[in-house]
Amino acid sequence: MGAGHLETLIKDFPRSPFPQFQATTRPDQAISSLLAGKFLILLEGTPVALCAPVSFFDFFTQPDDPNLNWLFRPFIRFLRLLAAGLAVFLPALYVAIISFHFYIIPVYFLMPLAETRLQVPFPPIVEVLFFETMVELLRESAPRFTSHLGTSIGIMAGILLSLTAISTKMVSSVTVIVSMVTLIASLILPAYDLGLSARILKFTALFFAALFGVLGLVVTASVTFAHLVTLESLGQPYFQPLIPFKLGKKH
Repeated sequence: MGAGHLETLIKDFPRSPFPQFQATTRPDQAISSLLAGKFLILLEGTPVALCAPVSFFDFFTQPDDPNLNWLFRPFIRFLRLLAAGLAVFLPALYVAIISFHFYIIPVYFLMPLAETRLQVPFPPIVEVLFFETMVELLRESAPRFTSHLGTSIGIMAGILLSLTAISTKMVSSVTVIVSMVTLIASLILPAYDLGLSARILKFTALFFAALFGVLGLVVTASVTFAHLVTLESLGQPYFQPLIPFKLGKKH
């Protein structure tokens, strides 16, 4: 019925949350994949092409990246990787520090933080879950409208929700900042499929951070990294060229 249905039938790890094929509707990205020696799967009647095999780092590149200066390309890719880390682990890190490890916060920042949380009746995990759920609902409602209208409604709803939540003392201002930084970081990710994976892992990390603090966050990150290392795309290592390490390509 579609390219996504075909992907679920032929990928090596069907239960993995990470995409093992790169779906695209851009002809330039499909051509770039062909020039890189990848397969291109086209399905009649659908505008989506599947590129394989792919690695984890392929989802942080854009077809326009080769047009940039050589100095800017690694910097842009580093920003995207940093955004992926923030989108997954920043809310969980905030909950772990506030709930279990507040003593690592500098004293000059601890007092203003305590004042903002003094009138909030909910624990940090409830605050973050409430606000993150509202953000996810806004993101899913935006495509139901036209492009410009959906963007405007999403921005206005986010602003009104943040102001109302702070004024009614349902969430603290720091929680709003953390959620907004997480949202901005998730929007930087070029691939939509990888963004969905980051959104799922975000709530998983939140759950374990609320139970075990930073230890739960570290275990979640370690298990995620171990899964990425063992993952494959059409028999090719998912984390190459870093693991296994390859200094350059053979021609």
